Amino acid sequence: MKVIGLTGGIATGKSSVASLLREFGAKIVDADQIAREIVRPGQSAWQGIVDAFGPQILNADKTIDRDKLRKIIFKDNEARRILETITHPQIRRLAQEKIKKLASEGAGITVYEAPLLYENRVHLWVRPVILVVCDLETQKTRLRERDGLSVKEIEQHLKAQMPLEAKRQLADIIIENIGDLEDLRKQVKEVWEKITTISHAPGTSPPTGPRGPDRQSE
Repeated sequence: MKVIGLTGGIATGKSSVASLLREFGAKIVDADQIAREIVRPGQSAWQGIVDAFGPQILNADKTIDRDKLRKIIFKDNEARRILETITHPQIRRLAQEKIKKLASEGAGITVYEAPLLYENRVHLWVRPVILVVCDLETQKTRLRERDGLSVKEIEQHLKAQMPLEAKRQLADIIIENIGDLEDLRKQVKEVWEKITTISHAPGTSPPTGPRGPDRQSE
């Protein structure tokens, strides 16, 4: 099985690209979805977060108030580091389990969708890496309209991730998400055809699952 990386800056449209890749036949393992799974009430990550940040970050139904927690970690780098030490190892473990399960079921191509793929060095064990980008003003507009963020909050979010220009230098494939859905679909289809052609070419190495140092986490 071939494991491909999919990443991009916040609000660049990587989830839209993942949905299109799923339509074309890829299996998707979503780091954001895993992050939501591990913080459900009663889970060990949930307990670790409550212990670290206090019960005031909980909603009435005991779920974590994601907006409240997000505001805390974007104001305090140490708080963000604490949260990452709680969640990232569990995200990595569960992602690896899901990918191995897909491999055992005969999946041909699996896409690991992760916003911090480069920041957490996960790009070292997935190939190729697809990067979804857009211009900065479009990114800011989407954040403001989608999440209702203030100018200051938008800047905090952007500073928390590696700049898109730096990611461009590392990416194997770049998708420019600056047009409409049909334009995006056309780009993704071309990428999919390229990936499947390479995957099925004679003489290519047998596909392998994710591996790498334990410190690599997402």
